[in-house]
Amino acid sequence: MNICILITCAYLFNLIFKYTLQQASWNVRQIALVAIFISSGWLTMFFGVRISEHMLFDLRALPLIFGTLFFRKYYLLLIIGLGIALARYTITGISPQAFTGSINILLLSLLAAFLVALYQQRNWSYKKKALISILSINTLQVIGIASFGAVKTSVYLATVGIYTYPTCLLLSAFFVFIIRDFYSEQLQANKIRNMNIILRKQTKQLLESKRELEQQAHQLTLTSTYKSQFIANMSHEFKTPLNSIIVLSELIREFDDPANFQEVSEYAGIIHTSGNELLLMLNSVLDLSKIEAGKMDIVWQPVVMEELIYYIRQQFQPLTDAQKLRFDITTAPDVPAMIRMDAQKLNQILRNLIMNAIKFTEQGSIKLEVEVRPNTDASVNWIVFTVDDTGIGIASDKQQLIFEAFQQGDGASNRKYGGTGLGLSISLQLAKLLGGSLSLQSEKDQGSRFSLSLPLHEWHAQMEEAEE
Repeated sequence: MNICILITCAYLFNLIFKYTLQQASWNVRQIALVAIFISSGWLTMFFGVRISEHMLFDLRALPLIFGTLFFRKYYLLLIIGLGIALARYTITGISPQAFTGSINILLLSLLAAFLVALYQQRNWSYKKKALISILSINTLQVIGIASFGAVKTSVYLATVGIYTYPTCLLLSAFFVFIIRDFYSEQLQANKIRNMNIILRKQTKQLLESKRELEQQAHQLTLTSTYKSQFIANMSHEFKTPLNSIIVLSELIREFDDPANFQEVSEYAGIIHTSGNELLLMLNSVLDLSKIEAGKMDIVWQPVVMEELIYYIRQQFQPLTDAQKLRFDITTAPDVPAMIRMDAQKLNQILRNLIMNAIKFTEQGSIKLEVEVRPNTDASVNWIVFTVDDTGIGIASDKQQLIFEAFQQGDGASNRKYGGTGLGLSISLQLAKLLGGSLSLQSEKDQGSRFSLSLPLHEWHAQMEEAEE
């Protein structure tokens, strides 16, 4: 009758789990299974077969055998074993038999935990795992009872164990066979859960890849647009001086009044200026290609700061005066008189920055500031050249683009003010070659502030001797 009760309880547990907990979360199902297994252990002891007043034959090891087939975490078997061991005291109270029984259950749970860890490393079939669990756990239970049970070892083995051991093996195999379908459903549920996890990860990766592709497609579209604007601006810039050269050279060729030398000289001057403009634009394109190809060499040499400032003032003062702009240059007192620098590349960067400031400033002022700033990340300080203007400014969403080749802040603006749009890109690359950086602070219609930061290396007489 007790065996029938246990079979009925096993069936009821199966139904309860299948129709109430199958849709629950993974953690909830694991907790419910642990509780069911502990309850099963208590039932097997409560509805066991009593041999004598102090001797009870039961299937307390059966939940642990099931656990080795259901669970993937070894510590869950330890929890189940501890729960069944504590439940043992509710059957007969605190007694020597209950104590030895609980110790035996804890030993069985340790073996079950070991088997779970072993099964995780072996791809064995359900039948093989079930056979190993039934034989090993039941054998250890017999050894435990024979070693420290309430009956003497010889008496237990001769009068009890000889019957209970094969009976436990048969009943364990019978119950394991009954729950095979339940095990298959659990296995299938685990596979579906793992597949759902994989599908969610793949879906997330696909969405991320889609977003990246959309961003790349958007970037390609922008690049195509900016290249089209660049080509249009280049065509415009090349066409103006070329037309001047062609028309004026034709006029000179057809000129039939050798006495009017002044007019011919003016035509020749315009041709010379137009040719220089073409040369500067071609040099910009060539400089960019050299930088990208890694063929731009750096020539370190002494740069006298006073001469550099004088040259800049002489070069740009007439241009700012022509546009009625104030042009100021200030040098901090701690700026060295002579620095070690590639003079040609420094001049090129400053020329690009100041020319841009003049080009995009219609009224107000342009200021060049030279100062020394400490470098918190290295022993070498920065020498900083800052070009500040009161021009049209640059919108925040365009400030990164203007430093990239072929990506101008505003194509229409470049068509209005002229230029190829390569100056800042070249300046940024040159600044990096010199070990520094080029930054921008600007707002639309509020002017711009470009800061060129370069490592400060003073030039001393010892350096000149070393160079010699």
